[in-house]
Amino acid sequence: MLLVLAIASVLCTVHPRFLFGVLVGDDAGYYLAVARNACLGLGPSFDRVDATNGFNPLVPALLIPLDRWLAPGLDLVTCFRIGVVVTWIAMAWSLISARRFTRLVLAPPVVAGVVTPLASGAVLWFLASFVAFKGYYGMDAFLTLALGLAYVAGVAAHGPLERGARPALRDGLLLALAVLARVDTLPLVVAAFIEMLPWARREPGGAGRAVARGAWFAAGLAPYVVWNQLRFHELLPISAQLKSSFPHVDPATSLNVVLHTSLNPVDIAAVFLALGAALAWLGGDVVRSMRPSPRLTAEAPRAALSILAMALAGRLAWLLLFSRLDVQGSYFILAHPFLAVLTIWLGARVAGARGAMTASVLIVLAGGALLGLKLRTALPEVRAIADSRGDEWAIGRRIHDAVGPDEVIYGGAFGLIGYVSDRAWINGDGVANTRAYQDAIGEGRLAEHLARRSVDFVAVIASPPRDPGREPLAVRAASVLHSAVDSIHVDPADIVIRELMRRNHGTSLWLARWRPPSP
Repeated sequence: MLLVLAIASVLCTVHPRFLFGVLVGDDAGYYLAVARNACLGLGPSFDRVDATNGFNPLVPALLIPLDRWLAPGLDLVTCFRIGVVVTWIAMAWSLISARRFTRLVLAPPVVAGVVTPLASGAVLWFLASFVAFKGYYGMDAFLTLALGLAYVAGVAAHGPLERGARPALRDGLLLALAVLARVDTLPLVVAAFIEMLPWARREPGGAGRAVARGAWFAAGLAPYVVWNQLRFHELLPISAQLKSSFPHVDPATSLNVVLHTSLNPVDIAAVFLALGAALAWLGGDVVRSMRPSPRLTAEAPRAALSILAMALAGRLAWLLLFSRLDVQGSYFILAHPFLAVLTIWLGARVAGARGAMTASVLIVLAGGALLGLKLRTALPEVRAIADSRGDEWAIGRRIHDAVGPDEVIYGGAFGLIGYVSDRAWINGDGVANTRAYQDAIGEGRLAEHLARRSVDFVAVIASPPRDPGREPLAVRAASVLHSAVDSIHVDPADIVIRELMRRNHGTSLWLARWRPPSP
C-alpha cells in the first residue's frame, strides 16, 4: 500500500518531465493528445489533421469528460496528471481484485489457512513492487489488468455462470470493457466463454446465463464497432492491423520482434514462462476432464485459473506467430499475477504449507530485486532529465516555439513529445494515423499525401546520433500493410532544431522545414 501511495504522490506532485520514460511510457502521449484534441473540438485525432482510429477507445472515453471537468483550460500539465492518475486508480483497483482472486484460488485445501494471507501478500507485493513501477501510466495496460482480474476474481468466487441478472450484466460488461481497453484482450473473452461451456451443460439454466453474458458483452462492444465502421469502415483500429500479420504466419519475424523491440529480459522471460505454464495448466485440465466430474462449487477457483491460462496461451501464441511491429510488456500484463499465483499453487502441491511459504518468500524476494533494478535504472534517467540532457518535455516546448499554430509536422513516433509540442503532428509510423497514409506509401504517393495535408516540417530520427552532412536526407516511411517503403527528402540546411534524446541509448531528433517537390 505504501509503495502504491508513493507512486500516487509522485504522479500528482512531480513535474511530468521527470516521469517521461521513467514511470510513463511514450504511447501515453497518443491517448493524452487524442483526448485533449477532442476537447479542443478537433475530433478523435492525434495529429489534428485526420481523424484516427489508431487507439483503443476506453482511455479516451474516460479522459475526455474528466479533462473537460477538471481542466477547463486544457492545460498540458493538468491533462497529463488526469491521465496518469486515472491509470493509477486502475492499478489500485487491480490490487483489490488480485487480493480477492489470490485468496480464493489459494484458499484451503490448496494451502493451509495460515499461509493464505502470506501468499496473498506476496502476490500483492510483487504487483506493487514490479508491475506498478512499469511505464504504463497514462496508457491502457493497467485498465486491462484491473478489468481482467476483476472478472477472474468473480469467477473464482462464484464460477463463470453465477445465477442472477446482475452477475450476467457485470460479467458481460467487464469483458466488453476489457476489449475496449485493449482489443488484444479478445483471447480473455474467448477463454471465458469456452470455460462457460461445461458449466452450461451441467447446471440447470446454464445455457441461458451464458447467452445473457454474451448479449451484454455484445451490447457493450456494439457502440464502438458501429462507430468504427461508420467513421472508418474498419473492424479493428489501424494500430492493431499494423501490429499483426494475421493470417500470414511468420514465426521467425515474430520471434525477432519479441526479442529485439521494446521488451526487456524480464519481460521476454515472462513471455516464455507464462506460455509454458499456461500450456501445462491446460494440459492438466485435459487430463482432469477425463475423470468423473467433481462438484462445480469446488471448481470455481480452478475455472478462474483455466480462463487466465487459456487467455495467456492464446495471446502469447499469437505474439509468437503474428507479430510484425513493436511488442510491449503491456500486451501480456495478466501474465504476472498468473505466474505469481501459479508458483505458490505449485509449491503447495509439491510440499504443502512449507512449499507455499517458500514460494511466497521467493516471490517477495523477486519483487524486491526487480524494484531495486527499476530504481537503479530510473535514478540515472531522473538525474539526466534534471541536467536537461534529453529532456523530452523541454524538447516538445522548443518545437512548440519553432512551429506556428497553423503549421504541420510529420515524422517519427513521438507520443509524449507530440503531446507536449501542442502542434499538429502527423505520426510517422502510422500507429495513430489512417489507412490512407498506408495506401499512400504503398502506391508511392507519400510526398503527395503530405503535401495535401500542408506539412511544413519533418521530424528526422538519427540513431546513432551523427552529423546531418550536406547531402539531402532521405526520410523513409514503411507500410507493413502493403510491405512497401516510400521516402521524402529534406535539405540539411533546412534543419531548425537538433536535439539529443535519452531514448534508445541516444537518438538525435532533427526538425527540418520541408519543401514539397514540384508537381
